Amino acid sequence: MGLPPPPPPPPFPIPVDRFVEECDGDDPAQAVQCCAAFATLATQVPVPRDFRGATRTLMELVERTGDGFGRVTKESATAAMAALLATVPGADKNLVNRGVVDKLVAASIADEEDETPRGPAAADQEGDGSPETKRGGVNGMGSLTLNSLECIRILAASEHGVPELMRNDGAMAFATKRCDDGDPRIAEGACDFLCALASRGEAQRTRVRERGGVTALAKGLARHGKGSTHVGFRALLGLAMTCAQDGEAQAELVNVPGVVQALLATQRSDDAAMAGIAKDLWGSIGKNPELKKVVMEALRADVERAKATESA
Repeated sequence: MGLPPPPPPPPFPIPVDRFVEECDGDDPAQAVQCCAAFATLATQVPVPRDFRGATRTLMELVERTGDGFGRVTKESATAAMAALLATVPGADKNLVNRGVVDKLVAASIADEEDETPRGPAAADQEGDGSPETKRGGVNGMGSLTLNSLECIRILAASEHGVPELMRNDGAMAFATKRCDDGDPRIAEGACDFLCALASRGEAQRTRVRERGGVTALAKGLARHGKGSTHVGFRALLGLAMTCAQDGEAQAELVNVPGVVQALLATQRSDDAAMAGIAKDLWGSIGKNPELKKVVMEALRADVERAKATESA
């Protein structure tokens, strides 16, 4: 006698029509709470496919401003969007057709450039309300940028997202400029996106190389390789995929200040996976006779920079 079938999963607690109604309303706090609840529940309960119908609502929240709609609603909407992309088949097509990549990039850049201090109203939802605390980039939490990078990373692994990212130069520039961001979480997200795209195939690896991905990943490794294992691992993985069999990419890599030293140091990492990738990549570079002189010059330049820093 066989085992009884497992019980069906519980129904998703929020019907899509209620989700849309609450997010489309005039109460920004209600929209924030609804998006946050969805993002949390999506990790615990299967999300019904009819939530593809919420893509319009989430896109409008990303663009909506005024009457209390702003950073907090955009951050919650992009968190819900990442959950939707990760769990609902077809959501990628709906969002790509609505221009999601360009809109996420534009909203994130605008948020990073906005140095408006948090006010009392934002303090209840965003943190301590200190006037010195600002959002975006290094000086703030950067939640919108982080969420946008996560959405784009998921799209890099999806059927409809890959073609869009193969032609969207703005998304590539957005990511490559943040691989060595001072906030390691943002650097990790940017490097993770480039890795996800490069893993799709040779055409995508070529795309990453042609749009400055090698230099970006190398800068990420040089800046964060020692301090953040997460950033270092993703930067190394991306460099291994894009440089292992490409001499021109290897030459670009070793010319980035600090990266040769970072590669050597990473080979001695306690993280076996990182050390293994670094050794394999260094082995590929070592087989390129045209780079021996460049590597030696890079090492000497790094030593000179270190000496100058110590004497300053």
